[in-house]
Amino acid sequence: METPNLDRLLRELKNLNLPLGHFAIFGSAPLAIRGLRDSHDLDIIVSDELYQKLKAQYSSPEYQSPLGFLKINDFEISNQWMNDSSKVSQMITEAEIINDWPFVVLSYVITWKTNMGRDKDKIDLEMINEYLKLAKS
Repeated sequence: METPNLDRLLRELKNLNLPLGHFAIFGSAPLAIRGLRDSHDLDIIVSDELYQKLKAQYSSPEYQSPLGFLKINDFEISNQWMNDSSKVSQMITEAEIINDWPFVVLSYVITWKTNMGRDKDKIDLEMINEYLKLAKS
């Protein structure tokens, strides 16, 4: 499957110059990089140190979300995962490097989408489970 949005988003992400080892790409992008579906934005988890730097750099109200993340163009950047910052460092460390980009491993995506329970998450979970079945065989 073509992922033109993901390709564009990754080109734009390069301009932020985020340091490897301090961030990982999350949300639907781990599905998109595997060709399961395209992604229309990028959810990015970052270390607390990097989050504080970005928050200072993008301090204007237009970048601040009432939900506690930074909204920079098509990127939602947070130092939290499921209202918890304690797992973020581990998720970044365990990220899979695919095409030179760190993507959160699918087990975290499964947990997130299961907890969210939205219709789109249920569809994504079906795609992930099918992908994992095919990967095992």
